[in-house]
Amino acid sequence: MPSSKERVEFLLQMHKVYWDNISRSEDACWKMTATYSALIAGLSLSIETIGYIGFLGVLIPFSFMSIAISLNANLWFVRNIGLISNLEKEFLTNKDYNYLIPRKWGEERVSFVNSEPWWIFIIVYFAVCLIITAFIFQKLCPMEQIFIVSLFTTCLFLTIIYGKIMRSKYEEFKKDAPGRRLE
Repeated sequence: MPSSKERVEFLLQMHKVYWDNISRSEDACWKMTATYSALIAGLSLSIETIGYIGFLGVLIPFSFMSIAISLNANLWFVRNIGLISNLEKEFLTNKDYNYLIPRKWGEERVSFVNSEPWWIFIIVYFAVCLIITAFIFQKLCPMEQIFIVSLFTTCLFLTIIYGKIMRSKYEEFKKDAPGRRLE
């Protein structure tokens, strides 16, 4: 049986690891944004070589992959915030909340759809993809339009399924995660 001091050191190390995971998910999103911007710039410069169909053929799947990465980062964020709040309840009193740590993090788990930046990334990736696709769509021949609509629809469908899987994983985590409630 570990001593009280060993337990405290272990819990503090867990706290650090959970925060590191949040930082890693934030880094992944910013790296994805930089890559996405570079992709659009690179595709724009090569449009004469690859054509509009090539441009959209790369942009659409990459946009939805960016959305999936943002959904995954969001899952890690909300999961780790839940774990961090459980650990903080071991050290903090009720009056410690709302000073450095929002009380809502200690009272309940953050919802999967939340106000964190990952949802802004998701909306922006989707909007950019949709606007560029709509703008270029009229320049395509009918067969290319069918391909692009099929590609867009398939990517959207797969991304929605992935989002539902991420949400259900989080709901399962919330149901099974330990932790006391604030009084």
